Amino acid sequence: MKRWYLFIVLLLLLALVITACGGQETEVAEEQTTAEEASEEQPTEKVVINLWHSIPPESETYMIEELMPKYYEDNPNCQIDIRAYGVEDPAVIRTGLALPMDDPTRPHMWWIASSETGAYVEADVLADVDGWLNDHPDIKANIIPALLELSSYDGKVRSLPWMTNNTAMWINVDAFEAAGVPVPSQNPEETWTWDEFSDAMQKVTEANDGMKGFLVTVNQGWDMWTFHSWYAAAGGEMPGIPDFTSEATIKAVQLQKDLLANGYASTSPTGWDASPWYAGEVAVVANGPWNFPALAVFEDFNFTVVPYPRDEKPGANLGGDQLFIGKAPTAEQEACAFAFGELVLSDDFQIGFQKHSGNLPVTTSAAESEEYLAYLDKYPFLYGFVNQTPFGVARHPIPEFADITNAFTPAWDDVMLNDADIADRFSQLQSEVDMILGK
Repeated sequence: MKRWYLFIVLLLLLALVITACGGQETEVAEEQTTAEEASEEQPTEKVVINLWHSIPPESETYMIEELMPKYYEDNPNCQIDIRAYGVEDPAVIRTGLALPMDDPTRPHMWWIASSETGAYVEADVLADVDGWLNDHPDIKANIIPALLELSSYDGKVRSLPWMTNNTAMWINVDAFEAAGVPVPSQNPEETWTWDEFSDAMQKVTEANDGMKGFLVTVNQGWDMWTFHSWYAAAGGEMPGIPDFTSEATIKAVQLQKDLLANGYASTSPTGWDASPWYAGEVAVVANGPWNFPALAVFEDFNFTVVPYPRDEKPGANLGGDQLFIGKAPTAEQEACAFAFGELVLSDDFQIGFQKHSGNLPVTTSAAESEEYLAYLDKYPFLYGFVNQTPFGVARHPIPEFADITNAFTPAWDDVMLNDADIADRFSQLQSEVDMILGK
């Protein structure tokens, strides 16, 4: 009896042990399942890069809502934090780049004009855009050559062109017809010559009461930028800082001074102000495609846009903003930045962004696409800007460029407003430029 009792007790104890072990295994399995489920629910951490820009709000919204989804579809691990910093100001970007490399607010990409390039190269803050383009030859070959030059400094491409623009001649067609003057061709290689331009300004002035032919811009820093068009057309050496004592400079300045002296031109309130043209006070003004919203609905008179007059060759002033890609703390962040650069240079982005913003494509495939050509056919005045892009000359991307521009404006205004002697005043300007450059 005792043996049976002991046997039963042992069986009960064995059952308890097996039950306990089985429970532990179940608990372990349950814990493992819970951990796996938690791992599946935990989102992958995004690679964050910061983009600083001064894009107008409407274009920024369009970019985010219409163009960025493609980026995230192709790069689900990347997240671009977009910061609009207001009016374009190089000092804001430089302040951001002064932050430590691992500061989460430091810009990894930024939008600004190419004239800042030299300063960034000297500070050694840029990623290897030249190497990336050489590794992507199809992308590089698709960028309009003049814009690759605009993006370069010291023999290497330093940034990616995002958009471009230039100024061209807005023409009051009614005023030209009243004067019996033919409207020039929109082909830069076949458009009017300087002599034909001067003759047209005389005839338009004489045939239209209360109207001058041309608007000479003064009182604004962009006078140096528009001067590039005339200087290059006259055979001035580009790229680089213009030689302000050269024959090309004297010719370019004399052309507009003579128009004023003969009464065939007037001066602007400020360089960028096209209001005298809108008001019918002048027949021709040099201004840009960023005015597209107003021009697209303009009905007061017939108008078109044609290239700058050609002298020894066509010339135009290239503008626009670049995508600068900075050195990043990690390879993953740099990869996300270059992926964004690839998006910016895609046809969908170039066509969509430029149509919305009123600027011009930077790639051949976008500029020649059926979609963009159909857009140009709808607004044919835009051909005057687009056709000039291959003949554009760049603002020299050196840190001293802003100081040189500031020295140019008073010299230009002295000639146009105060009848200063061109050779004397521009010789003085050249001396000032030499001092700025440390020569």
